[in-house]
Amino acid sequence: PKHGAGVYFSQLKGMCDHISFGLGAHDFQVFKYVPYGPVREVMPYLLRRAEENADVMSGASSEVRALAGELRRRLSFWGQR
Repeated sequence: PKHGAGVYFSQLKGMCDHISFGLGAHDFQVFKYVPYGPVREVMPYLLRRAEENADVMSGASSEVRALAGELRRRLSFWGQR
C-alpha cells in the first residue's frame, strides 16, 4: 500500500501526527483533512474524534495538551457569541 498502490491513509490534522510522520517515512501516502464551517457545527465533530482517539493519543501527551487548549479556546469563543 505504498505510492501508487491505491491505499491511502487520512487523518484529522493535528491528531496523532506522529503516526502520520511514521507512515510517510515508510513511503505510505497520508493525507490530512481539516473540517471547516461554523464553530457550532464543527465542534461536536471534533469532540467526537477526540473521544474516539483518546486511547491512541495517550502516548502523545503534548498533542493531547495542545488539543485540549485549542478546544478550551474555541469553546470560550463560542460561549461569547
